[in-house]
Amino acid sequence: MKKLITIAMLLLVVIACKKENNPINKFKEAVGKAKEVKKGLNNIEKMAKGAEDFEENFERLSELTPITKDQIKTWMPESLGDLNRTAYSIGKQVIANGVDLTYTGNDEKEVKITIIDGAGGGSPAISMFLMAQNLETDSENNSGYERTETFDGQKVLAKYTKPEFNEKATILCLINKRFGIEAKGKHMKPEELWAYIKKLEIEKLIN
Repeated sequence: MKKLITIAMLLLVVIACKKENNPINKFKEAVGKAKEVKKGLNNIEKMAKGAEDFEENFERLSELTPITKDQIKTWMPESLGDLNRTAYSIGKQVIANGVDLTYTGNDEKEVKITIIDGAGGGSPAISMFLMAQNLETDSENNSGYERTETFDGQKVLAKYTKPEFNEKATILCLINKRFGIEAKGKHMKPEELWAYIKKLEIEKLIN
């Protein structure tokens, strides 16, 4: 997560530079030169691609109207399958509209989901989620793993901690190139957490 935040900040710096300086092209040139000296910079190239994607999406999002508190309250489900909504908080995000939702069950399962709307002035807030879709990562140790996965055609960054280390899963993704999603689930694997995310039917927020 810290790595993604750092990369997202770098992405915003790239976008903030003056266009006449062609920051993306210069960044790619720097990557090319660095590759001659050091291997393993695949994700840095993807970061440059992420900067391009962000720039293309920025104007579109800035012209959209952010979701309102009333829209969120009308939409948010009272339950997700066997889990019931036990808490919510709307508008805690500093630079974007969004909502935090908590769902719990009788078997100690719990899902916490943060949804951030990139519309209007919220596009910088979803840069981290855009990077999660552009990076290709795969790491594992004795306690679990973190890797890029695809569920039902949706690319996500998934993190999993094994039961012997207090089982939990985390998913980061960007839905409809607009909604940044961070979901955390206790006592479940990433694919089960993804199933709960699908039950939210987030696309109904803009219908």
